[in-house]
Amino acid sequence: MQKENLISLRIASRSDLEELSELFDLYRKFYGFPSNLTGAKKFLEDRLLHKDSVLIVAEGGGSLLGFAQLYPIFSSLSMKRDYILNDLYIRETERRKGTAKKILKEAANHIIEHGGKGMGLETHPDNRHARHLYERFGFKLNEEYLHYYWAVPKEK
Repeated sequence: MQKENLISLRIASRSDLEELSELFDLYRKFYGFPSNLTGAKKFLEDRLLHKDSVLIVAEGGGSLLGFAQLYPIFSSLSMKRDYILNDLYIRETERRKGTAKKILKEAANHIIEHGGKGMGLETHPDNRHARHLYERFGFKLNEEYLHYYWAVPKEK
C-alpha cells in the first residue's frame, strides 16, 4: 500500500492546536519570519475560537503533514461567499508526494459544499513549484484586474 493512501484530510479542531502551531511556525519561518511559537498558537487559537477561517489538515502516520488556511470573504457582484487560500504548508519531508494537491482538493470540496464562488491566492513569482501546482490544479493568473494593497503607515 502506498503511503499517500494513508493520508486523511479534515477540518482542524482545538485538539490539533499544539502540533498545528508548530507547523504554522515552520510555515512562517519558511517565509523569513522569526520563530514565534507562542504567537502562532495564539493566532491559530483565535481563528479556531472565532471560526473566521477554515483550517484543513492532512494527517498521516500519527502526525500532521501539512495544512491550508482559507479565509472567507464575500463577492458583492456574484452575491456569493468567496475564499482566499492564504496559507498552504507541507512538512519538508512530505513535499512532492501529492499532499498539497490533496489539500487543495479538500479545500475545493469545502467551497463547493458551502456554495462558494471559488478561491484566490497570491504567491511570489519566484515560487515555481507552488505556481506549477496551482496552475495544474486549475488556478488561472488573473490578468483582468489589477491588485492593489493599502498598508497602514509605519509610525515614526
